[in-house]
Amino acid sequence: MRSFFAIQPPGAPPPQATSPLPLFHPLTMLCTWFGPTDGFQLADALTGVSGFGATGSGKTSGPAAHLAVSYLALGMGGLVLCAKKEEREQWQRWAAIAKRENDLVIFDGSGKWRFNFLEWEAKRQGEGGGFTMNIVSLLDEIAGAIASGAGDVEGGGENKFFEDALHYMNTNLVELPVFAGLPLTLPLMRSIVSTAPQTTAQVDSEEWREKSICWAVVKRAEAAMEHADETVRADFEECRLYWLQEWPALHEKTRSVINLSFSMLARPFLTRPLRELFSSKDNNIAPEDAFDGKIIIIDLPVQEYRLAGRVANLAWKYCYQIAVLRRKPPPTGYLRPVFLWADEAQNFISEFDAEYQAVARSAGGCTVYLTQNRESYRRVLNNDDAVDSLLGNLQAKFFCQNTGGTNEWAARLLGEAWIQSYGSSIGHQARDEGGGTPSAGVNITDQRRYLVEPSRFTTLKRGGPKNDFAVECIVYNGGAMFPGDKPYTLLTFNQR
Repeated sequence: MRSFFAIQPPGAPPPQATSPLPLFHPLTMLCTWFGPTDGFQLADALTGVSGFGATGSGKTSGPAAHLAVSYLALGMGGLVLCAKKEEREQWQRWAAIAKRENDLVIFDGSGKWRFNFLEWEAKRQGEGGGFTMNIVSLLDEIAGAIASGAGDVEGGGENKFFEDALHYMNTNLVELPVFAGLPLTLPLMRSIVSTAPQTTAQVDSEEWREKSICWAVVKRAEAAMEHADETVRADFEECRLYWLQEWPALHEKTRSVINLSFSMLARPFLTRPLRELFSSKDNNIAPEDAFDGKIIIIDLPVQEYRLAGRVANLAWKYCYQIAVLRRKPPPTGYLRPVFLWADEAQNFISEFDAEYQAVARSAGGCTVYLTQNRESYRRVLNNDDAVDSLLGNLQAKFFCQNTGGTNEWAARLLGEAWIQSYGSSIGHQARDEGGGTPSAGVNITDQRRYLVEPSRFTTLKRGGPKNDFAVECIVYNGGAMFPGDKPYTLLTFNQR
């Protein structure tokens, strides 16, 4: 049994046998395993972590706690998604251990911190900044999350048609305020949709024009486009034609379904508590603040806020992921690593996670996803290939006590070996004359067996007073070999 207790305090040099490494060097030791130079390095964190364990198995208070404090002790910033009510206080304790309390940003329902993600993307500087397609992708990601949360995860057919129609409307809905030079907020976007013309005849109606926010924004955009570049004016003309010709010409049923889909998308952000947090014009927190060491905790737990909490966490997660992917290494030295942390991660995963994790390492992104079992991801992604793609890119895996199919999957992951099985036989060979002679034999057969049988995961220590607060965990770390020339090891974590 191996212990996994050592955590480097803030500012301490990494426990290397040679001279100290540069700050944030990939070989920096985060936690030791078998000695001061053997353990979990920053390079391992950058390739992602997934943790599994049944409820009460000790995965959060054992391996997760040790990893979290080691990340904080190194000086990482990060984003914490919250499924349970107690997670904020948990992170406050961990930050206190690492002396990082001053870096905490608690994004909660108080409204102290505000993040209008649409305006954030619209005003972003640099290559790709302000592109409509990037802003619309935010809305698409959130719409997909809402649909999966409602159990609507099937694609194709009529659903695919309405998804495409909503995407097309969102594209024009984002572009219209941008062309008009107005702040991009969901309340304004809702007003445009709700006052858009319902018939082609209504477009010429003076009564409609006097009351319509949609018409007012169109006219403001027309004025703004008078001196714009020819290509920009051409883009605006497409947008104008959509709202004044294509939208009113849609069949009433089609238009009503698109309108309802948008209302479902916008509704969580237009009511308490998210309205003041995501629709404000004065952002005072953004994903990039994590790059300077801030630890942003989305204290809108799904357990308490249900769909509103899930939507809020997912909006932050997607914005954070695309912000991380835009990072570039400095001319000299190394990027400050940042983490994305999700306990009960099945509440927050999406198809984009596999894409993000495939390239996050080069941008300094360290992902930690914890869940009870692999089936939790399967229920959300509804596809074994998608689950395998995600977990394949989370290289380090921590298996605490568990039951069910995850144990069989873990056993296959850790591998098999040929073993020799011995058997013996004793018999008596009869003769025609009535006598006989005894006979004996030894049989040797080769068999393939799991290195760790699935049943072994069911008996790992779960911590608590009964186990002297020791949590056992079988660890696999992509490509690493442990003592005994094995691709795994058994570690013991101290909950205290």
